[in-house]
Amino acid sequence: MSFLLLLAPVKVEQGKFNITKDGKRIGTEEFAVTMNGTNYVIDGKATIGEATITSRLEVNEKLIPVSYEVSNIEGKIKVTVAAPLSELQTIVRAETSSADFRFPDGGVILDNNLFHHYLILLYRAHGGQRSFPVFVPQDMSIGSAVIRTTGARAYDLEIGDVKMQATTDADGRMLRLTVPAANVVIER
Repeated sequence: MSFLLLLAPVKVEQGKFNITKDGKRIGTEEFAVTMNGTNYVIDGKATIGEATITSRLEVNEKLIPVSYEVSNIEGKIKVTVAAPLSELQTIVRAETSSADFRFPDGGVILDNNLFHHYLILLYRAHGGQRSFPVFVPQDMSIGSAVIRTTGARAYDLEIGDVKMQATTDADGRMLRLTVPAANVVIER
């Protein structure tokens, strides 16, 4: 049986997360999951305080990243995933630089500033995968993620040294993500 057959079906949807820290609302994140041929496109926009970040992540039918773009008032990061070399391009104040790198086989992209990326991570976990190589665009770093099931639709996540908990609905959509050490809650 192929990995594709084990994946939970990704829901084409639009949603919004409220972001709280220490019990106070600090921002929101809106996202939309659509189809582009056989690929999924996940667009997001997060506003925390006065800062706004927009992103676009495209993954193939196996939920492996194809491309990623994130931008804010300061600039833009673009990632094009290919084998054997992927490209990372940064644009800051009209200055462009690029570098080739090896995107980790079977990896996921988890942006430091956006939470809707965890949707794809959890869909892949529903398909049976429990450990993932992770690429963090802002840090230009590669790390790891481990997911453990803790109950019906409840998960513990370890992303590097950050510990989180997540819950999903029966269809696999993320309902809540918490970062206890930072007292941050992301919730629909």
